[in-house]
Amino acid sequence: MIGKLTAIRSYVTFSGPEKNRIVILHEADFWIRKLVLKELPATTLPVNGEKSSKFVITPGLMARTLWRMRFINWSVVIKGRSVGDLFSQLYKQYLLACIDQIGAKVVLTFIDNSGLFQTLSRLDKTRVYFAIQNGTRTLACVRDYLPKSPHPYAHISMTNFFCFGDRDVQLYRKHGHTIDSCIPVGSLIGGYYKSVISTGKKERKYDLCYVSQWHGHFYKEIVGEDYSAIMSRRVGAAISGLNRLLSRLLAETDLTMLICPRNDDDAEREFYRSLFGERVTIFKSDRNDFSTYRAAEQCELTVALNSTTLCEVFAWRQKVLWCNVTNDEHYRMPEAGISYFDGDDYQALKNRVITLLETPKADYQRMITEQSRFINNYDSVNPPHEIIRTAIGNALSNS
Repeated sequence: MIGKLTAIRSYVTFSGPEKNRIVILHEADFWIRKLVLKELPATTLPVNGEKSSKFVITPGLMARTLWRMRFINWSVVIKGRSVGDLFSQLYKQYLLACIDQIGAKVVLTFIDNSGLFQTLSRLDKTRVYFAIQNGTRTLACVRDYLPKSPHPYAHISMTNFFCFGDRDVQLYRKHGHTIDSCIPVGSLIGGYYKSVISTGKKERKYDLCYVSQWHGHFYKEIVGEDYSAIMSRRVGAAISGLNRLLSRLLAETDLTMLICPRNDDDAEREFYRSLFGERVTIFKSDRNDFSTYRAAEQCELTVALNSTTLCEVFAWRQKVLWCNVTNDEHYRMPEAGISYFDGDDYQALKNRVITLLETPKADYQRMITEQSRFINNYDSVNPPHEIIRTAIGNALSNS
């Protein structure tokens, strides 16, 4: 009996959520708190499936949830005869009841592709919702990964979205999604690092910075024909192809390369050491200390498949190269001009790398100024974290 009670307590809490004027939906709240809110208090509301999520049971919250059941679209439930749809709607009303009880005026998320957040922003007419883009958006995000209609998440629809650049605005619009206010401010983390953390001129110690997108399962047998398996094989093929070309490039030249691992992981380090030997230096990964950006600033040219770091470093007008060696539509970035390469022609890739390395910094910056702002609209004078904080302050003042 005691064991069962302990198990229940791991999923349920009888304490109400902390009252605050700001709610962060999803447990990924580190960067919002650290870079944007700082001293501003907020309540994080994890959702079902996340490690810290617990179902809150208090008399007041239960009463609010029951009251909100009148907003359930019963015709859809009856027509579809779907118990799953009923529970989905009930859960959304439960979350809104939690937000009601917290007393929030603003709801934030760093999980901008959360269908749950997007739906709540439409259901809730009493608060301001802001989604903050956390990574490069591709065809997978706006087309392939989405469920088929009539699933409620088949169509992306939300109120306010702080995105990287006009490229994202056009991408969502092209695929028929609806965002009331799309605000291109650049990358929150990359913008904060460059405007606050990074100071002074950085010494270039290496020719190349290779931003790892390694994951162990890419190099094992991936079975199945579901979307996840297909995408894993696709990413694995693209990264493997790039690894082969880079390995040959290092073997045939005197170029130096710094690898920034995805994680602080022995298996990942061993993988790159076995692939490149002593020809490379492997940086220590510490995402909370901006390790990827620190590595990129030590190098003349940053290369990767389609890492978000490329968008961020490109916005600083530092040399980068998207390397879509499998010519896969999911990793295309032609908007980057000279900083985008596709195909598996080794000699062509080598020539592009050498050309970029030899191009004077001022000439490169003149070539890519418009492209970089289109992809990532970072402004050092008015960086993303300040724009977002101002918008939150205005929403609180007007509520």
